[in-house]
Amino acid sequence: MKKIILVLLFIVISCILPAVSFAAEGGEAGWGWWETAGRWVNILVIFGVIFYFARGFISKYFSDRRENIGTEIEEAQAARKNAEAELAKMKDKMSRLDQELEELQRQAEENARKEKEKIEAEAAAESEKIISSVKGEVDGLMRAARDELKSYAGQLAVDLAAKKIRSEMDEENREKVVKRFLEDLSESEGGKQ
Repeated sequence: MKKIILVLLFIVISCILPAVSFAAEGGEAGWGWWETAGRWVNILVIFGVIFYFARGFISKYFSDRRENIGTEIEEAQAARKNAEAELAKMKDKMSRLDQELEELQRQAEENARKEKEKIEAEAAAESEKIISSVKGEVDGLMRAARDELKSYAGQLAVDLAAKKIRSEMDEENREKVVKRFLEDLSESEGGKQ
């Protein structure tokens, strides 16, 4: 930083000195050969001094700038390679997208088919259970109806037999039946003792 201030101070003084010397001479308007050559020498000295003091700074600035540009170029190339790799991945994914969609559709159809089969199997099993249950209930109802019908038929036969017996039974037949019953009863009691 001090070098820069010294260089700027030197430039200002170098620019002011010729103007002061020109004013001290009386400010004549004409330029001579020697004065022009002196001014060129003055300019060359100024640039030489500037170059001498600023050479390290300018050299460092351009070297840093060159390194920064090199680093930026390397980063840009790396970013470009990454972008190309990403682009290749995306193109690959895009090319496989149709295949993936077809695979997803096939899987969805397969899952739907399996689910349909499962539902149909469950429905068939449930209907078999219902049919079996209904058959069991029908069989039970038929057995109950048969039993009731047998009971009714037996009762009706008994009633008809009783009616027939009453109509055919007279006093003489009654006595025979009672007598036979008493004999059977006495034989069964005698056989037990």
